[in-house]
Amino acid sequence: MSRLILLLICWVPFIANACGIHQDTGLFLVTEPGSLPVFESTVIERQNGRFNSLKSPEHVKVYQFTNVLSNSNQKVSFSLFEPVKGHYSEVLISEHTKLQHRETQPSPTELLLIAELDVLEALATKQLSWSDAKTLGLVRINGQANDIAMLDRWFVDLF
Repeated sequence: MSRLILLLICWVPFIANACGIHQDTGLFLVTEPGSLPVFESTVIERQNGRFNSLKSPEHVKVYQFTNVLSNSNQKVSFSLFEPVKGHYSEVLISEHTKLQHRETQPSPTELLLIAELDVLEALATKQLSWSDAKTLGLVRINGQANDIAMLDRWFVDLF
C-alpha cells in the first residue's frame, strides 16, 4: 500500500505538468478573451445533439467552411481559435481559401474568430445561422472594432 502511495506521489506531478506543458492528456489551458463562454456553450450544444457532424473527419469540416468562404467576393484573412481544442489556425483567403496551423498566438489587435470546427461546418451547411450562433454563444470575434464589424457583416451575409 505504501508503495502505491509513493508511486502516486511521484507520478501525479508529471501528469499534472504534462497538461499545461505538453498537452498530452487532452486538457488545454490556452484561452483567449471571451473563449470560455464559447467553450461552455459549445460543450452544452454538443451534449444536446445540435451538431450532426461530430463524427465527420476534421478535413471535411474544414472543406465545408473554406468552400463557402472561397465562393464569396470578400477577401478577409483572419485567425481561428478552437476553444475546446486550444488550437490556433489561420484562415488565408486568396484565390483558394485554406486553413493552416498557426504556431503563435495572435496579438490582441489581430482579427480572431473563436469557434469550433463543428460550429463552422454547421454554419457552412446551413444547419445554423450566424445570428443563431452568436445568440447561442457559439462564436465570438476579437480584434479591432472596425475589423470585428467587417467580419460580422460578411458572416451575416454568408451564413
